[in-house]
Amino acid sequence: MKTLMLNILLVLRYLFCLLGAGALLWALSFPDAIIPPNPAMEEAEGITLYSLKPLIWVVPVLFMELASCCGPRRNLVWFSALFTVLVLALLAYPLLAAWRPEYVEPTFVYQGGMLTTGLWRYAAFTGISFAIRKMLLAYMFPAEDLQEQLEVGFVSASALNPSTARTVKEIAAEEKAKRPNFQFKAGDQRNALRFKLIVQRMLLRSRLANTCIGIGALLLVLWCTCFPRPTDEEALQRDLRLMLQHRPAANGYPLATSAAVHAAARVMKHISDFESFAGMSPAEAEQWLGLDKLPEAARTWMRDSRPIELDATNSMHENRTRFLTVTDGRHFCVLYVRTNEADGSIIISEFQDSGWDAVADENRRRTGTDWGALYR
Repeated sequence: MKTLMLNILLVLRYLFCLLGAGALLWALSFPDAIIPPNPAMEEAEGITLYSLKPLIWVVPVLFMELASCCGPRRNLVWFSALFTVLVLALLAYPLLAAWRPEYVEPTFVYQGGMLTTGLWRYAAFTGISFAIRKMLLAYMFPAEDLQEQLEVGFVSASALNPSTARTVKEIAAEEKAKRPNFQFKAGDQRNALRFKLIVQRMLLRSRLANTCIGIGALLLVLWCTCFPRPTDEEALQRDLRLMLQHRPAANGYPLATSAAVHAAARVMKHISDFESFAGMSPAEAEQWLGLDKLPEAARTWMRDSRPIELDATNSMHENRTRFLTVTDGRHFCVLYVRTNEADGSIIISEFQDSGWDAVADENRRRTGTDWGALYR
């Protein structure tokens, strides 16, 4: 019964430690999702939770430490959780890179490194943890059995007392113990053979386990490096499909999904960088985007051309037209166009994002205000 309870406690500790390891990877990869950037807190004085944002990863580490220390086999629980999350993250990495790249790489330059940077930090933390727990602490605080072995060769000060010393003749004249002469019989030979087989079986299991670990690590590396990645054209077609996803809002207006706004940002940036709409009419641009596949209500909402004020801009730019807007209610992706007055064809496309990072929006808004004041 006691053994069963210890095993149940071990599993529970592993699950809690696994939860902490997952939270650690999330904190290292997406700190802005835990504590969003806030311009008002940037100038706050003193130590606040916002100022401690770079150290938010310490919280799951302390939780893991607490879970692993509530019983025996601390290192087993600790490293089992760390490596489980690491393996799962590496398995998910190529899938996310192919279908949801916003989790792997930053969509905008002002964002953090996302899962790519988080995985490197997590792997470094695991390596440092292994060096500290399995090497440094094991050396500084040896186990009890090892401590006893170290004390075997110790000699007390009383044994080195000169008054109790003996001469070489006295030591040589001392009666020596008889050297035992073992006579192995048939039964003893069978026991020795059985012991030899047990040792060979243990070595075989150890080699087999190491081989399986090596093969698993090799397969994991091949999975991460050889998983097929979409080409630029395939990625663009994927994003064109994703950006059309929407859901009904409480006020009846269609709102984009989280995947849709990220995909829209990548599509609009591609259009702006490569001037994909240059020479097209607005109708041709709509067909290129696949807006004709949307319900009329969603298409009308996304093609609303009325001026809009964004947190990242200081004016509504009357000299350009809002052509496409994709928003989930908080994040905005807006594509502006400038058209030829003669035939109405599109000349230049400009991408504007807002609502992703309040600090970046505030900085861009101030920069736009300064430039506007300079040219007044």
